[in-house]
Amino acid sequence: MAKIIFYSTVSPDRDDEAWGAFSLARRAVQAGLETEIFLAGPATGLLRKQVRDRIDGRARDNLQAVIDGKVPISVAPG
Repeated sequence: MAKIIFYSTVSPDRDDEAWGAFSLARRAVQAGLETEIFLAGPATGLLRKQVRDRIDGRARDNLQAVIDGKVPISVAPG
């Protein structure tokens, strides 16, 4: 089975755009695809607790769907 990997370098300062990889990953999981997220550079800040705690709405729903779907999230130091 093929795997789809969503790669992002978008900083948490760009709220809606930053969570785009999570939105796409959610849709891929819902479609039954093997999915992974790879965060590099500024995007690694998305995993900071204070960043995760301040999101709401669709971004929070996408993050929760990724967590519930057990999507692996890889991080490269930036």
